[in-house]
Amino acid sequence: MKRRAPALDDDEGTIMLLTLGFVILGLLLVLVVAAATQVHLERMRLTHVADELALDAADALDVGRYYEGSLPEPGVDGVVALAEGEIERLAKERVAAAAARAGLPQTEVVEAVTTDGYTATVTVRTTVHPLFGVDALLPFADGVTLTATANARDY
Repeated sequence: MKRRAPALDDDEGTIMLLTLGFVILGLLLVLVVAAATQVHLERMRLTHVADELALDAADALDVGRYYEGSLPEPGVDGVVALAEGEIERLAKERVAAAAARAGLPQTEVVEAVTTDGYTATVTVRTTVHPLFGVDALLPFADGVTLTATANARDY
């Protein structure tokens, strides 16, 4: 018995499978790009929160110690030394309100210090969960931890 070569029109349905495959691939690509965009926007919001807290902390002056005279006199440029304890207290006190204004989930102050006595450095951290828990994004199921640091100088 001799086998017959398949006819050229026997590929019925393969175009539909190919189209379906490309549609699914396109949808996954759109979801991944949307998730990456969401993480980037959250990072920008976190940077804004860090900037806001650093600006607040740059005004951190231990008023009691200043009027007692136990803080160093202002320098030639008129800059008064910052109080390290006040920087941390202000940052931790205001982080929840700043994060709520920015629309961020729970945000925490990692560090709020002054290294030179005149510049406040604030580092904040949050975890964001990208896009609906889509299976294509399973490596990020626990969320993406974002950290931002900002500096502000007291003038």
